[in-house]
Amino acid sequence: MKFLHLDPSRLVWLVATLIVVFVVAACGGDSSDAPVSTPTSEATAQPNGAPVQPTTTPVVEPSPSPAPTSTPVATNTVIPDRPQGPTSTDLSWSNGGVLVEGTLSTPPGDRLPAVLLIADGGGADRDWLSPSIPGINGSGRLMASVLVDAGYITLRYDRRGTGRASATTAPADGENHLDDSVAEISSAIGFLRSRPEVDRTRIYVVAHDEGALHSLRREQQTRDSDIAGIALLAPSALTLRQQVIRRLGELAEAPEDEPLIGAFDAAMAFFIADALPEGDLGLSPSLQGLFENLTHPSKLPYNTEIWNLDPVSLLPFAGSPVLVLMGQSDSELDWELEGSMWKAGSIDEQDVRFVYPANADHVLKETDSEATETGLSTYNAFGRMLDQETVDTLVFWLDELSGW
Repeated sequence: MKFLHLDPSRLVWLVATLIVVFVVAACGGDSSDAPVSTPTSEATAQPNGAPVQPTTTPVVEPSPSPAPTSTPVATNTVIPDRPQGPTSTDLSWSNGGVLVEGTLSTPPGDRLPAVLLIADGGGADRDWLSPSIPGINGSGRLMASVLVDAGYITLRYDRRGTGRASATTAPADGENHLDDSVAEISSAIGFLRSRPEVDRTRIYVVAHDEGALHSLRREQQTRDSDIAGIALLAPSALTLRQQVIRRLGELAEAPEDEPLIGAFDAAMAFFIADALPEGDLGLSPSLQGLFENLTHPSKLPYNTEIWNLDPVSLLPFAGSPVLVLMGQSDSELDWELEGSMWKAGSIDEQDVRFVYPANADHVLKETDSEATETGLSTYNAFGRMLDQETVDTLVFWLDELSGW
């Protein structure tokens, strides 16, 4: 029974692919706080803290003076009011007194539709990069670039405890709450609504994996969500408990391992009910390590709040059109089973569309049939691109809603 004696490191893959095993959820505050911009390398703040556009103006070389002639020579030099191509600016705003750092990417134009990109858990930052996944080719940055080229303003941000400011934004032990992620989303939407270049009636959310759950939970809690549409990318239809038990079942190597998985499941149930018995829980070293990781104070009460939360039950609360997009090459989801679960969870009066791109993996990149290695270790590999069917579907859906 090799599984009984697995070294805890064997569960790194398991832990890294779960929604929130390594998550550091956003810490909350009043989601109605007015966005506040702070100085960065690309932006400055007004004395009153209001966000401002970058202060740099494209330099236009002066036209040489024409040689004197008998007829005046007109010089049609035009100094643009703004850059002629897309710009990206690093900005910060306030979420209940905690600064949220993000990147605003803007194509030329005024009163444009905007997309808020929300990362998965697992420590994923604004570019959808995670310490548990190698590489720097994050799908969040690629997605922002594609959408800006299509004419959409994009905002992506570091969830609390991630990114460059992770050491200073991580919540204290025992203060990691599920609803803090909802407040963080609301603060980002408020920031977009404060921008003069954004059309407030055309703000959309594009949320990946666990980010989908938080987006729908915000819909449940918000009477007027200010959202014109929500795209759920690779959203699991399973609870965190179901995902963990499924992964453990995939790792099991003998029938005798099933009682150990049952013991782990029971231990988590006792812990959540605050009735954990004293003494040996009867777990193998690897399962004991996983249990201790899930119940570590830095992940509480978040993990206990999300453990049995059914994401599909939140779908009916979405008051705007929804796109559910799950790749058929996603090794972390059963797109047929979970896709049918999402369909069953929608209600008749909702506008919900379901699309299953054939070659998209879990991070929406195109799979390569000739690749010798696939999965977690290659998600952010250099040169990998977003799946084209995924991109076309998302942009077409947004264009329909935006009236473009």
